[in-house]
Amino acid sequence: MKILIVVTKGEMGGAQVFVATLAKMLYKKGHDVTVAFGEGSYLENALEKSGIPVITFKWLKRSKNPFSNILFALELKRFLTLNRFDVVHVNSTNALFGAIGAKAARTKPKTIFTVHGLSILDPNYKASRLIKKLYYFIFKFLLHSIDNVAFVNKANLTYAQKIKLVKSGTVIYNGIDSENLHFLPRQNARSFFTNALHVNLHDAFILGSIGRLAYPKNYEFLINAFPNILKEIPNAICIIIGEGPKRIIYEALIKKNNLTGKVFLAGEHADAYTLIKAFDVFTLPSEYEGMSMTLIEALFAEVPILASRVGGTPEVLENPRTYILNDPDDFITKLLALHMQKDHAYSEAQKNHRKQFDGKLMTEQYEKIYQL
Repeated sequence: MKILIVVTKGEMGGAQVFVATLAKMLYKKGHDVTVAFGEGSYLENALEKSGIPVITFKWLKRSKNPFSNILFALELKRFLTLNRFDVVHVNSTNALFGAIGAKAARTKPKTIFTVHGLSILDPNYKASRLIKKLYYFIFKFLLHSIDNVAFVNKANLTYAQKIKLVKSGTVIYNGIDSENLHFLPRQNARSFFTNALHVNLHDAFILGSIGRLAYPKNYEFLINAFPNILKEIPNAICIIIGEGPKRIIYEALIKKNNLTGKVFLAGEHADAYTLIKAFDVFTLPSEYEGMSMTLIEALFAEVPILASRVGGTPEVLENPRTYILNDPDDFITKLLALHMQKDHAYSEAQKNHRKQFDGKLMTEQYEKIYQL
């Protein structure tokens, strides 16, 4: 089967890790896979060793400019007219405009869209009713060009049906290539941060996270809560791996709260997941979430986790490991419980539960909807 997987940007992020994982696993199963995106180098680097071809589209970009989106649809139409694919699988809102071009191409490939999160339509997203309505109608219109819609969690599908965005959809949990995960041992990972951040981490209690420094990940909650965390856990250190548009805001917030030397923005790192074992607790304070790839990676790293109870997160973690969104008291209470807990070994039940998030299962499920 000849498959084109499309995502808006090639930069490091959850959707891009998903695309790289799915592309590699489909390729291993004998499919002819090509990955397309706009700007960014992460995907090209991630797929280079696998021999999976990548293409870039000039007009595919994260933009609210309707002309860019229309030009991308035309760009993809021309490409598909010259290159036959059985399936075009799109993975982000701007890429979704390409489905119009795919259906207009004379080759008429099957179109699949994965909803990695409801974005502006998510109940937790802060936007005016007018903006949400406009986004709803655009989304609804674009979905007419999609043959099958996949959701990465049950909660998003249920909500999308409730607001009549879709009549039906298939839930396919994100998965990772668990057989090829290579976590650094705890001490090695801590040594990396000691050298990179020039900080003494001996006896430190590290609260860590991996994510874009952007609105959805809600790191201002973590930074604002940290002075109170230090009152309870004086040796606490916070390390956030990632880059994004809110870095300057977060740096100012760290200074305002007198947290220099306590909260670190460690920047972007290729294969950041390898460092997870350095953390005493992995946290994800997201405002809204689809199905976080880093959360799944933390599951396989077998570190303690505490994440906001949003989107698909409760389908990954049981209640004691989630907290009420933007509730610092609930967050700190549960963090203290993890801090005092002596045995963090994962139970057999937890290990069996995480099998749902294995890349092999995810790939098999996508193969099925490609063939519907």
